[in-house]
Amino acid sequence: MEATTFVPLRGIYAHRFSGLHPSIASYSHSRRYYCAALSSASTAAPTVSGSSLTSNSGPQMKPIDEAFFNLMALSPLDGRYAQKVKELQPFFSEYGLIFYRVLVEVKWLLKLSDIPEVKEVPSFSQETRAFLENIIREFSASDALEVKKIEKVTNHDVKAVEYFLKQKCTSHSEISKVLEFFHFACTSEDINNLAYGLMLKEAMNSVMFPFMTDLCKALCTMAKDNAHVPMLSRTHGQPASPTTLGKEMANFAFRLSYQAQCLSEVRIFGKFAGAVGNYNAHKIAYPEIDWPHIAQEFVTSLGLQFNPYVTQIEPHDYMAKLFHNMVEFNNILADFDKDVWSYISLGYFKQVLRHCNFIFYFIVLRNPFVSKFQIVKKTRMG
Repeated sequence: MEATTFVPLRGIYAHRFSGLHPSIASYSHSRRYYCAALSSASTAAPTVSGSSLTSNSGPQMKPIDEAFFNLMALSPLDGRYAQKVKELQPFFSEYGLIFYRVLVEVKWLLKLSDIPEVKEVPSFSQETRAFLENIIREFSASDALEVKKIEKVTNHDVKAVEYFLKQKCTSHSEISKVLEFFHFACTSEDINNLAYGLMLKEAMNSVMFPFMTDLCKALCTMAKDNAHVPMLSRTHGQPASPTTLGKEMANFAFRLSYQAQCLSEVRIFGKFAGAVGNYNAHKIAYPEIDWPHIAQEFVTSLGLQFNPYVTQIEPHDYMAKLFHNMVEFNNILADFDKDVWSYISLGYFKQVLRHCNFIFYFIVLRNPFVSKFQIVKKTRMG
């Protein structure tokens, strides 16, 4: 049996893990430095170098500090289950949100420089464009901490990002003349809706879709390898007609592949139409420019679908669809878990013990977060 394939759209910065940010493998290690920088003003903040995080100065924190952080976390996602979701931290953490806000603000200034009618922002030189792109490319934990420091004064998270960029570019000969255009005609929601859209898009492309693909492929392999392994099926808990292990795995391979396909087809929308969705400030400043067209070009350049009819906010209907599809995918996985649990109960599958420990056997059996692919094993049917 072949898996149903799906190809999600590529993220505009899909290579972030390889060089621009801490790698997935090093992210839990880097989090210790984030905690240290936040808790002590005298501890130097880290910087990103290659695919790992390096400290500017100061002693390295011991590994036990991460375990202590997990114990003290308010949310189980950052505590007990941190290892289960660590791949999503670069996207959905506040660090990730600040990064995407910076990206949107910088890209908007670059877009304005490409519009001849906006004479106050002349076309940037290649050196200037590279300087601005480098702000995104080299964005580090120390930069995010600087934004948080500014926010203590502004008491406004998006305004703090704008001021951070102004500080970053004050000494640049070209950009220093157009600092006020970083946030030209924008309402905070213009920045935020695009940032959240990019967070979702790239997290799905970089983490969730690859996981779904691997899961579907594993089930298809199990279905093919066990296509002729007989198994007694059951209805209402009673013995029924025979089936094969492969066929039962194929059921879930098909269901999950289809749902993953549906998820990959959800379009993520964005808006960039000002305070009430009518381009009021845009038109007052430059009435001759076709701002809806400019906004569409800008939003689509980020890899998002443009929503032309909005109020101050993008209504986020796509989020409801995306999250409901994710719920459906997980409901199918819950069905799979129940079936595998019953196969273990009936003796069709045998537990694979990680340690020769009788107590651990029962812990694994009852832990819903342990992957069934890790704890079950095919056995010959007598």
